[in-house]
Formats: sequence, C-alpha cells, structure tokens
Amino acid sequence: MKLSIVAPMYNESANLETTLAALKAEMAKNPDWDYEMVFVNDGSSDDTWEKAKALAEKEPKLRVVGYAINQGRGKALRTGFDAAEGDIIAAIDFDLTYDAAHVTRMVQELLDNPTLDLVLASCYMPGGKTIGVPKFRLFISKTANLLYEYAFTPKVYTSTCVVRAYRREVLDSLLLESDDKEIHLEIISKALSNGFKLKEIPGTLTRRQAGKSKFKFAATSISHLIYLIQERPFLLFGMLGLVLMFLGFIAAGILFYTRFGGNPDFVHTFISRIASPNFVIILFVAGFQILGLGFLGIQNNILKREVFKMQRQLRKMKK
Repeated sequence: MKLSIVAPMYNESANLETTLAALKAEMAKNPDWDYEMVFVNDGSSDDTWEKAKALAEKEPKLRVVGYAINQGRGKALRTGFDAAEGDIIAAIDFDLTYDAAHVTRMVQELLDNPTLDLVLASCYMPGGKTIGVPKFRLFISKTANLLYEYAFTPKVYTSTCVVRAYRREVLDSLLLESDDKEIHLEIISKALSNGFKLKEIPGTLTRRQAGKSKFKFAATSISHLIYLIQERPFLLFGMLGLVLMFLGFIAAGILFYTRFGGNPDFVHTFISRIASPNFVIILFVAGFQILGLGFLGIQNNILKREVFKMQRQLRKMKK
C-alpha cells in the first residue's frame, strides 16, 4: 500500500516547516507504510512555493506541484489528486487544524474495512469536538453542516471538511469539476451516486496556530447554498410551494368567513379586501407551480445520478 498525503497551500509560508515535520513524525509511527507528501501551491502570493520547492530538494518523500495564479481549493485538490501516486489518498488542511494523527486514523479505517471507499473526519458528529475556533466562523460552519446533514443519504455530519481519505478507485471514477470549496460537496454527492461507501470518524478541529485564515464568508456561503439547492431542490421549492398553498387555504377560509359570516365591522371589511378571490387564486397557482419545480428538481437529480454512473463507466472503459 502506498499512501499519498495531499495538502493544498495558499500563502502558507509560516506553516511549511511545522506541517512537514508533523506529517513526517506521524508517518514514522507507521513504518510499514510507503508514503509520499504532495504539497499543492494554489497561486500563493508570498514565498510559499519557493520555500516548498527548496524543502522538496532535501526531502525525498515530498513533491511540490501547483501553479502561479490562485484558483481555489477545488482546483488545488484536483491538481493534487492527479499528481498523487498512492493506492490511498488522504487530503488535509495545510495548517493542520485537524492534526496529522487524523491521517493515520482515516487510513487505518480503510485498511481495516475493505468495504469502505472513503473516510471523513468530522468534528460535528457524536464524539467530535472543536477547540478554540472563532465563534463566528464556528457558527457559520455548524449552520451550513446542519443543513447538509439531510442533503445526503446516508446522513453526513460534516460535509464541508477537506480532511478525508479515499481509495484511488473513488477519485479515478469521479469526473470532478469544482474549483472552490464546493468540491467537498461534489465529491460526496458523486461518490454516493456511484454506490461508494463512506464512513465518518470523530475528529478534533482546533484554531489555526500560524498564518492567516483563508475563510471567505460571502463567497463560501453563496456557493454552498447554491449547491444545497441543486442537491435537495425540494428543500427550497417544495417547502415554499407548500407554504404558499397553505396560506392560500387560510386566505380562502378568511374570505369565506368575512363574506358569509354576517359581521360587517371594519376589521372584517379590511381583511376581506386583502383576502380577495384574486389573492387566493394567486397563492394557489404560485404554490402549485413552485411545488412543481421542486418535483422537477428531484427528477433532475435522479437523471444526474445516472449521468454520474455513466461517467464512471466511460472512465473505466478509457483505462
């Protein structure tokens, strides 16, 4: 078994030597594993790439790949996956906010259970925890992952984390396209659609010790929200349609009561003007149409999963 540890880096000069040392120390605990480290420079604007290449000249287990212009975590991961030579590929955050021991634990899960295809580290599942993470970032992350818990079947507690281990077959079978952090969601969606089995293990997320966080609230939130709508369209369109139709029933009841209740006071007259027949019809029609969009979205997802399976078969045939 050969293990490839893929670590995307963007302006990580302050963490280079400590991350390299921590990974080497962890791998020393597993002397039977043949391994390589693949550091992927995602267009760093500091001296990260130069320092990394200098380290690689002295460290035979380290390879450095990348490009000069920042293009996002998804592109960096895809570059690292393509360069990796291992039978098992583990991805980590370069700042090791999930420490290096998670690599051993994830890989060992795959070795102990041949039926598993990918393993995810999760700080939000039972047994997982966070230490010293800024409250605002933690709130956003928890909220997003809470929504995504029900976007996938089986339920995934932490779907936005990079820290995972894959069998090579998984990554070779998936046609990955995302350039940014939504790649974490894309991988889960396509892997499950292709029948691969995943498992989450409890992880510990800690505060970054050096360097600056790359978290971008607006861009990350929008891209993840869009992907959630694509993955579970009924959450938005179906529920909104049902709410509008429910309001239509209420408006129809108010209209019936105010027209035939025999109480002509000002309040009833005002309500009856709001709950007009046209208003009731608009609520019902809009609700029905939006509900229909939710069902169309479900059918689209079924078709999309079949396309993913066809893509996997085509990639197998090319090999």
